[in-house]
Amino acid sequence: MEILGATSKLTKQLNNHSLLVRAYGADVARRIEQRLFEFENAVTLTEISHLPPPRLHSLTGDRSNQFAVDVSANWRLVFEGYNGKDELSTTKSEIVTIQILGIEDYHGR
Repeated sequence: MEILGATSKLTKQLNNHSLLVRAYGADVARRIEQRLFEFENAVTLTEISHLPPPRLHSLTGDRSNQFAVDVSANWRLVFEGYNGKDELSTTKSEIVTIQILGIEDYHGR
């Protein structure tokens, strides 16, 4: 699966271990890298487990076209999925590209 960052800053962080550690700490950075490895080795989103540790889940409300995977107890990697035609999709079997929107603790809103 192809992985994109929503911003150039996020793209740099996702591709640089030191920047991830600086932004999120060593433990969370390691877990983020594990999730990225899982995405890179999946053909479609159906290959990402809905069970822990990744616990892929669809979001609701104003985030209804988005997904998240667990990074730690509160931190989530939030992303949108795109099919082979680069169209936004929520069908897991069609999603071959993800755009990571952020790494956030959205429980603290």
